[in-house]
Amino acid sequence: MSPIVVDRVKKEQKIARAALKLFSTKGFRGTNVGRIAEEAGIGKGTLYEYFRSKSDIFLAAAREWIEQFQKRFESRLSEIQDPIQQLHAIARMNVELVDPLDPANARMTVEVIRQGMLEDGVLHGRRYEMRDMMLGMQKIVEQILYGGISKKIFKPEIARDASTIAANFLGYLDGIMLHSILSENHFQLKEKVDLFMANLIRELVVDPCKKNGTCE
Repeated sequence: MSPIVVDRVKKEQKIARAALKLFSTKGFRGTNVGRIAEEAGIGKGTLYEYFRSKSDIFLAAAREWIEQFQKRFESRLSEIQDPIQQLHAIARMNVELVDPLDPANARMTVEVIRQGMLEDGVLHGRRYEMRDMMLGMQKIVEQILYGGISKKIFKPEIARDASTIAANFLGYLDGIMLHSILSENHFQLKEKVDLFMANLIRELVVDPCKKNGTCE
């Protein structure tokens, strides 16, 4: 990669991070391009050399937000060897996305959902780009499932449906997270996720008697 390209990538990332800071506190509508340029330490005209519109900047900020989350996601999982606890860790991290104790993160979660769902949302027509970014997380869950099978913790028959199970797992967490946002009941979210995880793990794990060879 040439120095010019590297410099452009770094500048775009700097702008995206500056924009993320603003979008996560003021929202999309409450943030203007001039303020983003100021936060990034560049002129407004210079900013338009890298992004055509505020919508493009928001997409870059959302991508930066997801990448930061995935890095924390992978870092936390690397410290855990048990696949059951890895799935629990993923569930907890999704709950943290709407934790009122982290208002900036919760606000960005709401903004990404809103801009993706509303017909006039800046991500509505570009959801395929967001989907492609989220596929990385699904692959991680699939690998956890395969790892659990290899360790004889999860049932071997789930291998054929690992992709579907991973997608449904993340889909449920997204759905219950949205419900929590709409109902403004974070405490209830934790209870529902705990119940979901208990039922999911029960379906995934090998029957103890089969594992120990004590089934009649």
